[in-house]
Formats: sequence, C-alpha cells, structure tokens
Amino acid sequence: MRNLLIVIFIGLFQAGIAQSINSHKTFTKDSVYIDLINPFYAPVELTIEALESMAPYIKIKKYAVLQHGDTIKNALAILRKHVKDTARVDVTLYVSFKAGFGDPNDQPDDSLYLLPYPKGKRYKIVQGFGGKFSHNLKSSFHAIDFGSPIGDTITAARGGRVFLVKEDSKEHCRTRACMSKANKILILHSDGTIANYVHLNFNGALVDVGDLVTAGQPIGISGMTGFTTIPHLHFVVHKARGETVPVYFKGIGKTPLKQGKFYQRAQ
Repeated sequence: MRNLLIVIFIGLFQAGIAQSINSHKTFTKDSVYIDLINPFYAPVELTIEALESMAPYIKIKKYAVLQHGDTIKNALAILRKHVKDTARVDVTLYVSFKAGFGDPNDQPDDSLYLLPYPKGKRYKIVQGFGGKFSHNLKSSFHAIDFGSPIGDTITAARGGRVFLVKEDSKEHCRTRACMSKANKILILHSDGTIANYVHLNFNGALVDVGDLVTAGQPIGISGMTGFTTIPHLHFVVHKARGETVPVYFKGIGKTPLKQGKFYQRAQ
C-alpha cells in the first residue's frame, strides 16, 4: 500500500479551488487499485468518468457521496501495464472528476440567521438577492453584500463546523479573474447547507478547520480580496450542487434585505 494525493477541482460555488482528496493505492500482479477518501468536514459529491481512450483498460465506481472520512474502495482499477510510473499514478490520464461540496439528499430548514457582524453594528447592503453586478448567477443569486470596512469583525450567522479556510491572499481586481483570490471561510450547518464568508482580510481568519462555532461568534476580519471593487463581506448560503438558498434574519423576518438600506444587528 502506498499513499498518493489526488487534486480535484471541487466547485466552491462562487469560486473554484483545487482541493486534495486523500487516497491510497494497492497493487496486484495485473492491476493498480485506488481508494478515495474524503478528508473534509463536509460531504463531497463525486462523479468519475473514464476518458474515452482509457475506458477499455480501467474500471471505475462512477458516483458517490462521501461524508467526512468516508472511503470509496477500489474507486479506480487500472491495468498495470497501462501505468507508466507506479510510484506516481496520475489518475487524470485515465479519468475525469466532477466534485462539489454538499449532500444532495440534505434539505435546508427554515432557520433564521443572525446578521454576520457584532451586536449593535449596522452596515449598508451593497448588493442583495439578484444584484445586477455579480449576483446574477445560480451560484450567487441569493448572496448578500454587506458594506463592512477593512478590519471590522465578522461573526457567524449560524452555528456549524468550519471546513475550509483561505486567508493567504492580498489580491483583488474588478473582474471574475480574481475570484479564486478571495479569502474565505466555509461553515457546514446541521441541515447540510454551507455558509460562505468571502473577501476576508489577509490572515483574517479567527477560526481553524474543524472548529465548531456558535451563532454570533467572531470568525474573521473583513477585507477586500478577490473579485471586488470595494471592501465588503459577501455572504451566501448554498446547498449541494451550488444552488443558493435564500437566507432571512432574526429581528427582520422573512423579508429580503434591500440594497442601499442599513441594517443593525439588535440580537
């Protein structure tokens, strides 16, 4: 048995990031077998397709939803004579992957959220549901942009487990070319939905992967990274397959926040 690392493009909805799926390989006389393991504190929906030129020489398990720590045993079986370097098996020569965070069997509940900043603070809504500038895609339609200045504290709108933190970027620009440069925190909720807190400051995370957070807990520092023209917090909740979920807030009720209006967190 030998370990290897498989880097798969996992869709993170408003920006994709190459993430590592854990794996290991075993050998028989004729074949190489590869298991895939989900290391994330969030479900991963994974589809594997054989490349047309390699289809006669491999066997695959085409689809799975992996919870944290789950394994697809023998996800790929490759005839050994078609593996040039058994020390480094490049699986992209044999298959393509489509992956995303979330379990399609989970359904959002009707929980009300806290505004994602400390009690007593108030911010202007720079862009709301369906905003014409950048909230016009399936992956961003129900996003909300809060006009938080650089350096202000961001808090968890709902409790859950942190499963992804990116805080190494200092870059921003006015086009989608910078989407992958946004610092962010992703949190999995009890109903399977995923909160994205985006455009955070360089080294602006106050939590680590694996942390359980409570609603209202400070989690990050507002910034201006990624695809943005001004400092703000981009907040959006997704379910599986990148579909956004409309979010409503305590003290406001089931009314969408309006662009240009200020909202103060009272609870």
